Order: sequence, then structure tokens, then C-alpha cells
Amino acid sequence: MSHQPLARPEIPAERVPPVPPPRPVTALLADSVQDIAVIDTALRLAVPRRAPLLLVAVLPAHAHSSVTADTYAARAVMGRVLPRVRRAGLDHIPVVHRVTPRGTRLRAAGAVLDVAARHLSSVLVAADRGPAGLDAHVLTEASALRCGPFVHSVAPTAWNPFASARCGPGSTDRPTASGPAW
Repeated sequence: MSHQPLARPEIPAERVPPVPPPRPVTALLADSVQDIAVIDTALRLAVPRRAPLLLVAVLPAHAHSSVTADTYAARAVMGRVLPRVRRAGLDHIPVVHRVTPRGTRLRAAGAVLDVAARHLSSVLVAADRGPAGLDAHVLTEASALRCGPFVHSVAPTAWNPFASARCGPGSTDRPTASGPAW
């Protein structure tokens, strides 16, 4: 008696479940120098999966804010990072989030995590130093308490002066004795 391996039944093409779309990667933009490092890290995480980016622009709490002022502030924050997102060819979802004037750090971080959860995001990218207690450390703590998305922290970027604009003593780039001519 020979043993025949069991053959797998063929599944018709119409019964194959569709592949769900990838979950977005959230980038927390705080109108700071760190936004470029945050968006670069978010792109490195999203591009291989072809996942869309959820761009959350965090605006500071003001007692009296108008819709037009919020719109201009959000456009300025998004305008710095959108060229990089478009170059990568990814879809993006822009969201504006205003920090509440009263509340704890964990409550503010929880509100940002709620925005990410509404869009089914599995990864949140934030800077180590953020506004109003919304840095990566507080977001990680709030995410652990809420069983929220994974928080990826981005280290602060160092400021590097241009090498060609050296004007100190002993530099040879000075065309005149009085200093650089610009």
C-alpha cells in the first residue's frame, strides 16, 4: 500500500480574499527643525511597504485661535515636508491636531495616539524633543498604557555650519583683510 501525499485543493480566484491595504505610518510634525528628520525616518519606514503617511501637524494651545490662523500654521508645517513625501511617491493624509490648553502630558499624548488609532496606524514617528510634552518618551509611555502603536523616536539633528563659509582666524577663504565679502 503506497502512501500518496494529500493534494491541496485549488482555491478559485474569486474566493481568494483581497490583500488589505498597508496601515499608514504616522509622522508627528511639531513646527520645528526636527520635522525633517522625522519625515525622513517615516519615509524610510513607509517606502518599502508602500504605506501611506499620516502627517499630524501639532499646533500649540491658544485660548483664542481662529480657523484661518490654524490653516496658515498647518500649511507652513506641511509645506516643509510635502516635497519629500511627493518625491517618494507615497500617498499622505494631512491632519491638524491642536493641543488642549489644560491637561497632563499623558492626556496630550493620548489625544495624538487617538488620532493615529482612528487611521489604523501601527507606527508613530516622533522627535525626542517635542512641544508641550509630546516628545517620543511621553508618547511611548502613553502608548504602553493604552496598548497603542509602536513609537519610533528620532534623535535631534546636529547643526553643522557650511564648510565653505569659514571665517575664523587662519582661514584662507577670506578675500580681504576685513573679512568675507558677501
